[in-house]
Amino acid sequence: MSNRKDFIQLPHTADIKVRVFGATKEELFAHALEAMFQVIHPLVPGATVKDDRVIPPNLPIQREITITSIDDANLLVDFLSEALCLSDTNNEAYFKADIHQLTSTHLSATLHGASITGFESTEIKAVTYNELNIEQTPEGWQTDIVFDI
Repeated sequence: MSNRKDFIQLPHTADIKVRVFGATKEELFAHALEAMFQVIHPLVPGATVKDDRVIPPNLPIQREITITSIDDANLLVDFLSEALCLSDTNNEAYFKADIHQLTSTHLSATLHGASITGFESTEIKAVTYNELNIEQTPEGWQTDIVFDI
């Protein structure tokens, strides 16, 4: 996607809202994962911050996940919710996802992350369906996601 960011944060009255872009649906899901963690600024030992993004020194943690759901929107929420649960359970943040398989109802991926000591701004309580839409545009794929904080 020429000259487009992978995500932008949008104004929201009480929660965090992002608009995510991807040339493919796989890229859209991977960028959604990155957006979810970048907007809350995970505290990674040894990380640097560039252009308001946390850059870990490495991504030594890998988590394999498989998600089955009823449609694209539910699959995206379930995918991000699973990553959020793993993050909370293991004190980790995930900065990259390799999507191995993606259909409208199934996803398998490897999450790449690092250990964290917390978050700079806030913690996400849940991924919501509020204002959620996934659409194909002439430039690729796009979705808006609201995170409950």
